[in-house]
Amino acid sequence: MAIIVQKFGGTSVNTVEKREKVLDKIIAAKEKGYDVVVVVSAMGRKGEPYATDTFLDMLNEIGPAAAPRTKDLLASCGETISVCLVAHALEQRGYKACPMTGFQAGILTDPNFTNADISDINPQKVQKALLDGYIVVAAGFQGVTADLDITTLGRGGSDTTAIALGGALGAELVEIYTDVPGVAFTDPRLIPEAPYVKSIDFYPLHMLARAGAKVVHHRAVKTAIAYNMPFFVRSTFSDDEGTLIGKCGESFGGFYGMALLKGVRVLKVEGPDHDGFWKKWAVDEIYYQDGLKECILVVQAPAGLSGIRQESSFLSEECDLLTIMWDSTCGVTRETVEQVLVQKGINPLGFFNLTSGGGWAVPADRSTEAIRAVYDLANGFPQAV
Repeated sequence: MAIIVQKFGGTSVNTVEKREKVLDKIIAAKEKGYDVVVVVSAMGRKGEPYATDTFLDMLNEIGPAAAPRTKDLLASCGETISVCLVAHALEQRGYKACPMTGFQAGILTDPNFTNADISDINPQKVQKALLDGYIVVAAGFQGVTADLDITTLGRGGSDTTAIALGGALGAELVEIYTDVPGVAFTDPRLIPEAPYVKSIDFYPLHMLARAGAKVVHHRAVKTAIAYNMPFFVRSTFSDDEGTLIGKCGESFGGFYGMALLKGVRVLKVEGPDHDGFWKKWAVDEIYYQDGLKECILVVQAPAGLSGIRQESSFLSEECDLLTIMWDSTCGVTRETVEQVLVQKGINPLGFFNLTSGGGWAVPADRSTEAIRAVYDLANGFPQAV
């Protein structure tokens, strides 16, 4: 039978009532004839009893600087608890369910504790359980090294787990369930009327995720690209279609989307970055440009950065980074965006060129206005024929 992988985030499994909604989604897929693999996160967010951050805070209460290996072993407990509860709840509804840790599901990683990368997947145990008629409930966010040390995958780790398992299993469908109905054109907290898109290409979402968009982590999208594994982002709490991430993206007035990264500064250094010293400070390598006359990059805005300033460098005031991705065939250009910003009296502090997009550092007190201006432009920009 065809395989479906469904991932449920922490806010989908942190109460009995929400877990009932999760069970409904899982059982509906099983009743449609799919072999079902479920990937779950730890329950809830920081402050809730079984959230990952809550466990890690227990270490901090004892003392600082816990060993990364110790932190990963404890951090993995949240997902282990979740898989046991979801699997047992499925059994109470009359379905065979097999809970698995990342180790048991065959997730092999490098030894980079707290931020490991998946190096390989051996899905044989998962495949056998599916053949035996079980719904597999696997822990997201965790894996194991060649030395059998438990590791965690960093931010977005459960999404990454689900997509990687889907790719390794040759799944027909991967669904990422969360508490929002899909991927919005931009943060609805900034533009409440921003639409949720029906589809978006891998590349623009990958770039927007690196630029601060929160729905799917960029490492998960990168994994989807590696496996050529399209996936849906959907809400646990509705039957909305959600957003398909893959190779069939739509644009909104020629624009794919916008993201805002707050609390950054633009650093300009005279001359090239010969030894790569400044590159390590960039928030992301896409916001780092090394030229013959100067090196320019975007950095986070900690006070400590002033301690490494040189007389030949310039550090801007604190600002926000507005990243926009577009379909160049629709006629959108860098100049298109800059014209509307200038019309609003918003003078960018720096620009970073991206393929089919760009990033503008704008004054922090004008960033929401900048997003609104570009959003209004997208509403009125002619669609491609």
